[in-house]
Amino acid sequence: MSTAVILKQFGLVSGSVNYSKEANAFLSTGYTSAAGNTYFNAVRFAEGILIKEDVGQGYAHSFLNGLRIYSLKNKELLAEGNYNSLFYSKVVVRNKSINMLLRVLKDAASAEGVELDEGVACRQITKIIDAAMNTDQRELLGRHGRKYLS
Repeated sequence: MSTAVILKQFGLVSGSVNYSKEANAFLSTGYTSAAGNTYFNAVRFAEGILIKEDVGQGYAHSFLNGLRIYSLKNKELLAEGNYNSLFYSKVVVRNKSINMLLRVLKDAASAEGVELDEGVACRQITKIIDAAMNTDQRELLGRHGRKYLS
């Protein structure tokens, strides 16, 4: 199954998608506003999740405009954040993703009346997000695509 087909199942892209080795992410076709800013999405796969970054690129800086994390198994939105004037970096995406997923687990544990060991949860989430940031996304798509999207 192609990357574009998978991402269209999530309603995440309408145009083409290409892998960027430099970004280690799948990038959607961008568009340029009348002000000259370019907007596009970067998508990363991780164990059980898909991370979608809404990126704006101006003349001097790139910005993270939004971050959404989806379950690969049921295509459900797990967490989202919208940002204004947040400089883009992989470190920012990493840290925001970890915090968002930790919040999801805390909320789920609280709703179920279960005690969550936040240290263990944070280490597991960090391991998953670091793999998404550092492992070739084409490899992760193959591994997790077969596991979750077949």
